[in-house]
This record gives sequence, C-alpha cells and structure tokens, in this order.
Amino acid sequence: MGFPGVWKILYYILRVLHMTVNNFMAIPAYVTWYILLTPLRHFYPPLYWQIERILFKALLSFVVMWTNSGGYKIIESGDDLSSLHEKHVLLLVNHQSTADIPCVMSALLPKSLVIGQVMWLMDYIFKYTNFGWAANLHGDFFIQQGKEYRDQQLVRLREHLLNNYLSQDKRWLVLFPEGGFLYKRRERGQIFAKKNNLPILSHCTLPRLGAFSTIIDTIGNVNRNGSKECQEPKNNNTAIEWVVDMTLAYPDSEPIDMHGICIGWWEPRNMRVHYRAYPLSEVPTDLEGRAKWLYDRYEEKEKLLEHFYKHGSGLEVMDKQERDFPRVVPHEVPFDKVWFMISYAFYAVSAYIFWSNIYIPVWNLFWYLSSFIF
Repeated sequence: MGFPGVWKILYYILRVLHMTVNNFMAIPAYVTWYILLTPLRHFYPPLYWQIERILFKALLSFVVMWTNSGGYKIIESGDDLSSLHEKHVLLLVNHQSTADIPCVMSALLPKSLVIGQVMWLMDYIFKYTNFGWAANLHGDFFIQQGKEYRDQQLVRLREHLLNNYLSQDKRWLVLFPEGGFLYKRRERGQIFAKKNNLPILSHCTLPRLGAFSTIIDTIGNVNRNGSKECQEPKNNNTAIEWVVDMTLAYPDSEPIDMHGICIGWWEPRNMRVHYRAYPLSEVPTDLEGRAKWLYDRYEEKEKLLEHFYKHGSGLEVMDKQERDFPRVVPHEVPFDKVWFMISYAFYAVSAYIFWSNIYIPVWNLFWYLSSFIF
C-alpha cells in the first residue's frame, strides 16, 4: 500500500477522532452504570445480569460499527447457530491477528444477546487498555502466556469459571486454543508436530489443550453415559452444552489488524467465518481422546483454509462432515443500524448526564479535599 493522499489522511484522522470520542463517551458510561446498578446485583441478580448484557452488547456495537463502516464485512457459513443463542457454548476460534476480535464481535452481534452474555479469554495485556476496564467488570478472563505461568494460569482459570461464569449467568465462552497469533506459533507448532507424529499445519497451528480441557472439566455437563453433571457447584443450567468451532479466514491469507480496521487503513474486504457445532457428549473425557478430538478439528480446519486460499471459494465447500445440524446459505452478517443508533444515543445521553452530575462534582470534590491534604 502506497503513501495515502491528503483526503485519505483526513479520513483516517476523522475516524481516529470519532473512535476517541466513542471511547471517552461509552466506556466510562458503562463503568458508571455498572457501579450504579451494583445494589440490584445483590438484591435481584437475574434482572441485573439481563440489564448488564444489554449494556455490554450496546458497548460492543461501537467496535462492530468501526468494522462495518470501514467496509470490512463478515460472510458466514456452516451450521445454523440460531438454536444455540441461549445455550451454554464454548466457541473455538483460530487466531491470526488482533483483527480476529472485531471479526468475532461482528459475527456474534446480531445473534440475540449472545455478545452481551459471552465471556472472553484474552491475553492479560488487554486488561491494561481502555476497554480492559469494561471487560474486567464484565467478567472476562485475562490469561498470562508463558511456560512458567501455565499451571498457575489454569488454576486461576478454573477459579474464575466457578466464581464468575457460573454466578453471572454467562452463556458463551470465546477461546483461541492456539494460544497466540499464527505467525508467532506456526514454526514452533510444526516442530512440535514433527516430534510427536501429529498433523503439520500451515494455515493454523495445533491447539493447546490446557484451557480447553480446564473449561470442559470445570463446567462441562455431559459425561460418556449422557447424564448431566457439573463439577463444582452442581448446576445443570449453567454448564457447557455445545462446542462450536469457528474457522476465520482473511482474503489472500492476509490477516489485517484491529488498529488498521479502526482507522480504515486497509482496503474494504470480506472476511469469512464458518461454524461447525458439536454436542459436548462427542468430546472424549480422557485426556488422550480429547487431544485427538481437538487435533482432528484443527486438521479439518486446515483443509478448509487451504482450499479457500488456493481457490478463493467459500469455506463451506470443503466441509463434507456429516453433522446432525441444519446449515445456512453463505451470507453477509447484517449490521443493525437501528440498534446501533439506539445504543449510540443511550451512551451519549448517559455520558452527558454523568459528566454533569457525577464526573465534574466528584472531580471538584477531589481537588477540594486534596487542597487540605497537600
């Protein structure tokens, strides 16, 4: 891509300014609503979490708006997930770049309240970003990478699932099993595959079993006899019931980045997602069988991606697997402009009210008290 002209630079600047305004407007407003509604969380949790998931969905619609307005569209295919919107689902996504996050958000936004009741597992560095405030309050899990932290992080994940997923009425979990971006993991993954006689992948990497297995063991609800159980606490209504494999592909095998999407740097393009849904009863309970099941899914994913990049056809073309699940005709994921305008107006009005009645008075009080202390 050559150096952009004056009008293009102006376009970038306007998008950055708009994004900055959105962040200063919506994220503090979400945090303030979270604090103000805290009493309701203690006295009537079901109503509180219903309100919170609507607030969070409205917040994430800003990210989807930046994606959609830049001309970055999502084409989805595969299994029809409409019957799973209110189910408890573990969503597995291949990880290529920071753009994966807005792509997944764009795909999930129109699916009822899924995006508002999802728990994300993400790198701990995101906790220190502006959006980290909201994600932390929402109950997302921030995981620290590295061999020296692995066992400790899995213990933390188990505790987080028991203390947050089960108590906050979360429904979907988003996990990137590869543990990092494709370009960082590919070579290491291929070396590991050769040593262990495993499939050698190029368009994705062999998934790690730790977080996947921890999630299944902690909040999985189907054993090999078909009876339901949840380890701790026993609660059949909040346990994972389905595993959905989402294959994400960028045109020409070029994973763009989130910052480029936000400012509109990349040329408009269609990204593709393909879903394959499996009942949890199909996932083996033993570690060896579970690892093979997960590796098989990624070997299949590799074939989908290889054909897509080579021939430019849809991901659904190579999905010959027989599953007892209805499939959708490949289509563009819609962006509900009415919902976004309502969300925008709500957070704009909230920001104005909070600025006038909370932010400024609290700031003035802080300076008044600090004058006595210092």
